[in-house]
Amino acid sequence: MVVNDTVMGGVSEAEVKPHPDGGVTFSGDLSLENNGGFTSTRTGDIPRDWSNVSALKFEVVGDGRTYIATVRTPQRSMRRIYYRQAFDTVAGEATTITLPLEDFEAYTFGRRRPSAPSLAQVRSRVGSIGVMLADKNPGPFSLRIMSVTGVTGESPEPLTVGSARSALIDAIERGVPLFNQGDADRCADVYATALTTLLLAAPDQFSSDQTEVIVVALQKAQQAETDEERAWILRRAIDAVAVGLP
Repeated sequence: MVVNDTVMGGVSEAEVKPHPDGGVTFSGDLSLENNGGFTSTRTGDIPRDWSNVSALKFEVVGDGRTYIATVRTPQRSMRRIYYRQAFDTVAGEATTITLPLEDFEAYTFGRRRPSAPSLAQVRSRVGSIGVMLADKNPGPFSLRIMSVTGVTGESPEPLTVGSARSALIDAIERGVPLFNQGDADRCADVYATALTTLLLAAPDQFSSDQTEVIVVALQKAQQAETDEERAWILRRAIDAVAVGLP
């Protein structure tokens, strides 16, 4: 499927077509108009067993631009939580690019989550793989993707989480002192990272209503005008969810 900045008012265009010599071509026109600036494509499904995958290998023919590999979770409620890693291409040349899972960075609502679990730790939650272009250079682009495969090797043990309630209480205990000393931004990051990590690693501990509370709070926090407001939005969500947990 293709997802462009048109979802937020932009006018970038893209399509994916089979290539006569194998694979597919992801091409179109990137535009910065109407506050746009990205275009992307992603798979509808992937193999289920990632137990031994330690990296992704892309075989591509590029156009000299820098693209971003993306990996997303399958749950609709967590569609805004994704991992990304940039890679360069050489115009007109076939290139094999290996991207270790450990080097993917977690993002939520466009904000990086450096303390979130690594992609290797939550690889059992992977639902789709994609490619994004967002290099701020308007104009035509074309990327032939010949193949995407998993590279097997040693990977960290999957992330395990104990009590979600305990994790949220711990986030409060770490966040409150930061807020009280005037560091609302770091406090909010602690809260957001805790909520994001739990959605990724322990979704079964939440009801659908609790999950919705978390997702809505993360989205509203991203739109907050101040760090203080962002911290309070997330703190209220933690309080609302924690009270219903064992």
